[in-house]
Amino acid sequence: MFKRGTAKEQGLSLEHNCPAELPSDTVRTLWMGLRNQGQNDILLRSEEDPQVFLSLYLDRRFLQHVEVPKDCLSPDEVISVHSVLRTPRRAGRHRIKVELTGPNRSVLNHLKASFSISFETKKDAPSPGAVLFDQACRLNNWFSLPSQGISWSSSGQTYPLFVRHSKGCHFTDIEGRTYLDYVMGWGCALLGHANDRIQQAVMESMTSGAISSLPHYLEMEVSGKLCEDIPCAEMVLFGKNGSDVCTAAVRLARRYTNRKKILVCGYHGWQDWYVEQQGFAHTGVPEHEEPLVYAFPFNDEKHFQSLIETHKGQIAAVMLEPAGPVEGLNGPLRDADPSFLRTLASKTRTEGAILIFDEIITGFRYPGGSVQKATGVIPDLACFGKGLSAGMPLSALVGRRDIFQSAMPHIFYGPTFKGEVYSFAAANEALNIYKEIDIPKHIWDYGNRLKSGINQLCKETGTPAELIGPPFRMLLSFKGVDDRTAVLMRTLVQQELVKQGLVTYMGVMLPSLAHNEQSLDETVVMFKHAFEVLVTAWEQNAFSKYLEIPPMTY
Repeated sequence: MFKRGTAKEQGLSLEHNCPAELPSDTVRTLWMGLRNQGQNDILLRSEEDPQVFLSLYLDRRFLQHVEVPKDCLSPDEVISVHSVLRTPRRAGRHRIKVELTGPNRSVLNHLKASFSISFETKKDAPSPGAVLFDQACRLNNWFSLPSQGISWSSSGQTYPLFVRHSKGCHFTDIEGRTYLDYVMGWGCALLGHANDRIQQAVMESMTSGAISSLPHYLEMEVSGKLCEDIPCAEMVLFGKNGSDVCTAAVRLARRYTNRKKILVCGYHGWQDWYVEQQGFAHTGVPEHEEPLVYAFPFNDEKHFQSLIETHKGQIAAVMLEPAGPVEGLNGPLRDADPSFLRTLASKTRTEGAILIFDEIITGFRYPGGSVQKATGVIPDLACFGKGLSAGMPLSALVGRRDIFQSAMPHIFYGPTFKGEVYSFAAANEALNIYKEIDIPKHIWDYGNRLKSGINQLCKETGTPAELIGPPFRMLLSFKGVDDRTAVLMRTLVQQELVKQGLVTYMGVMLPSLAHNEQSLDETVVMFKHAFEVLVTAWEQNAFSKYLEIPPMTY
């Protein structure tokens, strides 16, 4: 039952993660938890106040509104919200005032709620990472960070912001701390960072300039090896990243078929043709009156068939990640289904469209080196990157000769750096290594053991999570909790892993050849600690007390 009154009278309290002492002039994530300690529901919104904020004031200066995402708090329920702020430069005592307010900052008529958070700042010298991050905020802030820019922990540890050196499955940050890496250069470092053979090949190639006036002979060597190894490859086109060759593939398909529409499944880069489906407001890319790109769920034959029927005679290409696309922050993350791929290939060709496999991730880490070789489902075109040059920037589009010869003169493709020599030297040696060593076997063996170990920990600790996905790309997925709780759990696990010296991409993990028995054992130990902290926070319903970094969301 709702009654008017003050926050204290209704049993409304504020929990937070602010310690008694903070460094001055430092970015901090303030987590706050509104808890109903009473016996009755507390109504937060009313007809007079249809929108509710926590309004923050630092030393009487207004900071920001943080919207409260609930209408009503049940007994013992907690709403966790966060605010990113910078601590004052002036050393001394400071106070954050927190009020429940409406859209115009007016205190709610039906609920007088005000709280105070006090802390003291000390003028310590900022860490090297914090100094660089301040520079990044002014000049170049377009990168991903495991702590999203928070440079320090209340325990006194620093969070990694900038890398000084990377080798094997580790990197060392600018503070000198070493981290076990499962992002691995977004999957590029398939052989590990700075693999000795790759480094040697690149150094030997540096007696030549990076860009030649004519094609370098190494480009032809790499082209030949790709055509020998990849089933669909009759001709090759190079770029510098996956987006380059995915875009080239779409242009080739449109020009070859004289059609415009593309069906997609998975992630295919950042360039205009693909992101236009997300709308102008999110991408800056103008939308067409009738969309040209349509997405279908992975392994969903029924949905795919409906798109084929709806757009019959208009589809230029079907492009998909044939195995392991990340279908959401919490999954699913599924392996290839050969039956689905065969059906998709048949229906695509019956429709007169081009089948494109995006093997940017699966290339050289899937059994046999590619999904097409493993399943026997051969596309018309295929995109490769990431592991192709083992950490150097190179991508390749391979496929049918008739498509290339017919459409290539008409797609306006000419990146200046597509013939860069050092990356071809790396790719040439990487392709040699892939013939000598069964890289996929190592990655799948390691990934399966890692998955087994972490999932056993989930059972032992009572963590409502599971490591899912094929062994070359796995995701920590949270089960049986609402979406907001899953975000809090994911964030806390990421935070606790980073504190111990392990980095994932929001729970996505990409093993490499460099990961070994020692790294496996260390990973399990660090996950055990992270899960124990998570379960404690979950049982206490007190995430706001334990969290220090912003929420992990796409």
